[in-house]
Amino acid sequence: MDKYENPKCIKIDKDVYGIMDLFHVSKKSTTNSGIIFTENSAIFIDSGMRISSGEYIWDFASKIYPKKKNIYLILTHHHSDHSFGMKVFKDKGAKIIAHKKTDDFLKDDKGKYKQFVLNKFFKNPEIGEKILGDVHIFPADQQIEEDTLLTIDDVEINLFMTPGHTESDISVYHKKSKTLFAGDTIYESSPPNTRFGNYDMWVQWKKELEKLKEIDINYICPGHGKISDKSIIDSNINYLDKILNEKK
Repeated sequence: MDKYENPKCIKIDKDVYGIMDLFHVSKKSTTNSGIIFTENSAIFIDSGMRISSGEYIWDFASKIYPKKKNIYLILTHHHSDHSFGMKVFKDKGAKIIAHKKTDDFLKDDKGKYKQFVLNKFFKNPEIGEKILGDVHIFPADQQIEEDTLLTIDDVEINLFMTPGHTESDISVYHKKSKTLFAGDTIYESSPPNTRFGNYDMWVQWKKELEKLKEIDINYICPGHGKISDKSIIDSNINYLDKILNEKK
C-alpha cells in the first residue's frame, strides 16, 4: 500500500475474512471490511474509504479465489469510510445491496459527498483528492428495509437491521461460521460513536444490541477495532446506558 494505510487480512473461518486497518481520515482510527466466499460468489461487506482500499480488498479476494462469477457488495451504512471504495466493485460487476435510507443518501450524489469530505477533513483538498482517488457513488441494486435472508449458493447470510449509529445501519451475519460483520453497530477500540444520533436512536441502538446477544455468535468483526467475541456487545450496551442516563 502506501504511507496512508497498512491493512491486513485475517482469516476468521473457512471462506470468511476480515480486512483490517484500512485507511480512515481520522488518524485515531482505521476501518474494517469483510469478505465471505461461497461456491460461485464473493460477498464483500463495505468497501473502504479510498479507491486504493477497495483495490486492496479486491486484489486479496482475487488471489484467494480468482474465478468467482458473482460479486456482491453489502454496505453497512452510508458513511464515507465504508462506501467510498465502491467503484472498484461496481466496475467488476458487483450487485450493491444497501438499506433504502443508505441508498436515498447516496443515489444522485454527483460528487457532492466526496467534495464534502475533501472540504471538511483536508486542509489541502488537492492532497485529499490524491489520497481518496477516483471516488464515485452508485445507487444500490437492491434496497432493503427489514431483516433479510440472502441465500447465495446455498449459504445463508442474514442482514439484520441495527439502527442507532445511523438510521440505516445493517449488520451482516454468516450463519455457518457464526460471524457477525457489525459495521458501526459495535465498536471495539473506542466507545460507540453517538454523534450522528439522538436519545431515541440510542435507545433503539441498545435494543438492537440486546437482540444481537441472542444470536449464536463466535466472532465479531466491527467496523473499527479488532476482531472480538460476543462479550464485546456488553461494553457497547454499558456505554449507551451511560449516555442515556446522562441525558435523562
